[in-house]
Amino acid sequence: MVILVKRTGQLGNRLFLFAHFLANAAEYGYELANPSFGGYAPFFEATATGNFGGLPVRLHAFRQPRLDRMLDLVQHPRAFGLLQSASRLLPRRPALLTDQPGQDYDLNQPAYLDAARRGLVLAHGWQFRDKRNFSRHGALLRQLFAPIAPHRTAVATLLGHLRQSAEVVVGVHIRRGDYATYNNGAYFYDNATYARAMRALKEQLPAQQQVVFLLCSNEELNLADFTGLQVQPATGHFVEDLYALAACDYVLGPPSSYSMWASFYGQVPLLHLERPEQAVALHDFQVFLDQ
Repeated sequence: MVILVKRTGQLGNRLFLFAHFLANAAEYGYELANPSFGGYAPFFEATATGNFGGLPVRLHAFRQPRLDRMLDLVQHPRAFGLLQSASRLLPRRPALLTDQPGQDYDLNQPAYLDAARRGLVLAHGWQFRDKRNFSRHGALLRQLFAPIAPHRTAVATLLGHLRQSAEVVVGVHIRRGDYATYNNGAYFYDNATYARAMRALKEQLPAQQQVVFLLCSNEELNLADFTGLQVQPATGHFVEDLYALAACDYVLGPPSSYSMWASFYGQVPLLHLERPEQAVALHDFQVFLDQ
């Protein structure tokens, strides 16, 4: 059995982590518990209902769900390291795994799979990956992580409205908030940066096609900064904005697992702006497959 211990990052990170482990568990048939996803559980079909399509997967690590709070004690890597040291004193100690910064941990390793099937594994980190089976079980992952009905309806209503007046819908992920400090603010772009990229993309689309830009942001936007472009703010709900991006024809935004998930889920071509002055070329948009 495998338990995902660490709450790493926000929604995009946790979706990818859970999805890679789910794909691996689906392929190899071991039990999986993910208490680290609990805060986002009410928003998705499988996690809201506990129905993972017959897979031996659950959210809670313990039979008494309130005991999951004990995992708060080992969220910090140093605390988890102390747990690793203490576990060596146990006669049947669990396998305690951490990832390494900038380096994927391959879940297809025989030693990992043997431990997952035969004993208890505590996984602490977010760079655990099974890229082969992530792709293979993509349809299953999309099914399990479909948003619950109220959010699906809100997304369908919004996109239906946009497509009444436009042939092309471009989702623009404008991330502010924590990006003011993340990576020293490298991806904290102003509205002018996004508007320049949007205009560059529009110029490469057929002139006869009406293009609307769906703006998804975690802060209020001044729409006057996008003069000359047809824009529509999204609903502002973080799940609805994510799946609205997934329903667009193209997605544009700063490097983020949020837009990567939208691209994977909706199989929508994505372009990440790695720097504010980056050229925008239509042929650079690619569906994110995490392979």
